[in-house]
Amino acid sequence: MFRPVESLLRPKVIAIIGATDRGGDGWSKSIYDNLAFCDFPARVYLINPGRQELWGQKVYPGFGDVPEPVDLALTIIPAPHVPAALADGAAHGLKCALIYAARFGEGGDPEGRARAEAVEALCRDKGLRVSGPNCMGSIALRERLLLYPAPRVRTLPAGDVGIVFQSGGTFQFWLQQAATRGLAFSYAVSSGNEIDLDLADYVNFLVEDEATRIIACMVEGVRRPEAFMAAAAKALAAKKPLLVLKLGASARGRAAAASHTGALAGDDAVFDAVCRKYGVLRCPTLDDLIEGCLAFGQGRLPKGRRIAIAGFSGGAKGLLLDYASEQGAELAAFSPETAAALGPRIDPGLPPENPLDVGATTGVQAQKFSEICRIIVADPNVDLFVIQGQLPMTAEERYPLAPFTDVMAATDKPVIAYGRTAQNVTEAGRAFQQKAGIPFIQGLPETLRAAQHLVRYAEALRTRPAPLPMPAGSAAALAGAAFARLLAEHGITLPRSEEAATPADAGDAAARIGFPVAVKILAHQALHKTEIGGVALHLGTKEAVRAAAQAMAARGGSGTAGFLVQEMVDGLELMIGVREDAQYGPVMVAGLGGVAVEVLNDVAVRLLPVDEAVAAEMLASLKSAPLLGAFRGRPPRDVAAAARAMAGLSRLFLDHRRFLSDLEINPLIVLALGEGARAVDVRPVRRD
Repeated sequence: MFRPVESLLRPKVIAIIGATDRGGDGWSKSIYDNLAFCDFPARVYLINPGRQELWGQKVYPGFGDVPEPVDLALTIIPAPHVPAALADGAAHGLKCALIYAARFGEGGDPEGRARAEAVEALCRDKGLRVSGPNCMGSIALRERLLLYPAPRVRTLPAGDVGIVFQSGGTFQFWLQQAATRGLAFSYAVSSGNEIDLDLADYVNFLVEDEATRIIACMVEGVRRPEAFMAAAAKALAAKKPLLVLKLGASARGRAAAASHTGALAGDDAVFDAVCRKYGVLRCPTLDDLIEGCLAFGQGRLPKGRRIAIAGFSGGAKGLLLDYASEQGAELAAFSPETAAALGPRIDPGLPPENPLDVGATTGVQAQKFSEICRIIVADPNVDLFVIQGQLPMTAEERYPLAPFTDVMAATDKPVIAYGRTAQNVTEAGRAFQQKAGIPFIQGLPETLRAAQHLVRYAEALRTRPAPLPMPAGSAAALAGAAFARLLAEHGITLPRSEEAATPADAGDAAARIGFPVAVKILAHQALHKTEIGGVALHLGTKEAVRAAAQAMAARGGSGTAGFLVQEMVDGLELMIGVREDAQYGPVMVAGLGGVAVEVLNDVAVRLLPVDEAVAAEMLASLKSAPLLGAFRGRPPRDVAAAARAMAGLSRLFLDHRRFLSDLEINPLIVLALGEGARAVDVRPVRRD
């Protein structure tokens, strides 16, 4: 599943194809100078059939003339010449190639696509590994292999953060800014178009690398979803946080979908579900990617979700409350003992509550502020502590370390500092951060997101993803009375109902069920019955039922296969559906039901399996979740029954996914607390 990356990042022998001094300090010269600056950590050979000597070194016409097999070829030549050069290398034992050039079919041009296919054939038939094309190279900091075509990467520090960026232009800029903030790197790869080696391969390598503790990625697309999920699961098992900034939220999945489930489970929503399952932490911006890595750098994780915040700004306190609400952060409630201890220590008139504003007078008294912070972090209700702090700009600024070092020494809970806005970070600031022993996060919303990363990752470690069970169900169980029994066995309760062949039969069935009833058309081509006028509700007499059925039959024409008569059930309508995502496998979608579900787009998406706890969390995450509680005199809904139905639907689909592509309940009517839920309309879609 994973292809080897060692020849790219740990080569012993390197060849520069296209080495030239034409154009002054071109890419080949820049990379050669980087290798020379590092005292040639690998043996370097120059290949150019038009030269015999360059930069004081012998130049070879081709791979057959090089005295030993080459681990890594740096192809710094125009795209049309790359396939032939790599074929020559593969014939002489070349293990890996790094292709900097573009024009390998990115824009859909046939010549570029042909070049890409030629390289792909070498990878497939000769076992050649390729990084790129259309990339900016790679950097192995411990090995001092700076294969990036610019001298500025020489100042990057070696450390424990592994980087994979599909964007070459942003790659080096981000590395420099992250280093300015205090991050240091093990390996950094600009993966480009990923014609061969891809995101999953690089992440797998970084997971297995002992020196790498944190992995950060900028992702434009996932080429092998199954391999990526396996790499993410491996990272979680190794307790190496994987942070991802993903571009290109797409609606492609909606265009091809025939159901509400398919329409709402778009590419980005499903990728988000993948991240939730495997503990991958999504970052909305390049800055957040830095802040998240910094937060994990201290190596501490919270044992729960409860965050405490202390600072000395009332305005910042208000903003933090807003951002915490937006991001779903759980703020700790101070124990009575903590509140009593804090009251006399903060400025008069300020409440001892979380977030805590200690006041302008107390905030500048380092020892007093330190004592307050230690009281807070000792509170058993607090799992993670956030403290206000600013980095010095110069060595002459004498900011006290005591509040930060004291609180770190007093607890094993994670502690992060926050600045109210972003600031330039100097060498003095980085030194202060290192002495303090905690990350200083830039900006208030970024601080809350970084804290939530720690919380969610710790939760992911506690709830490792369950493997998918092997399907064991039969096709025969998916029709007629057998299907009704199957639904009941999985905790999915149907309303009392009967099928009827004619409008007259429908009226008789309604009388047996008891009024009021609902009548729905059974039509071979009707995915959404409301679209053809195929649903009639609150019918109170046999005559009304017959008339409604006759009108439906007229609209349905020859496609009418009969009618379904059901007891009328009133309650809150949900839509729950499961389907096989083409990239990531089986997923569940849940949201407010009925015909407005696609318009409101208030849904939660998770990868299967979904148990009752995950189902309840999905429902709680909806914007419309307050409707499940007591509302305008109406009693709360039976959320536990809805969660049981969702978990049952998950099990049923996984057991029968060889035969089903989609299984949807819309609506699932959730009755009052203790009265259960009814699956009013269940629509299975067979794979055939």
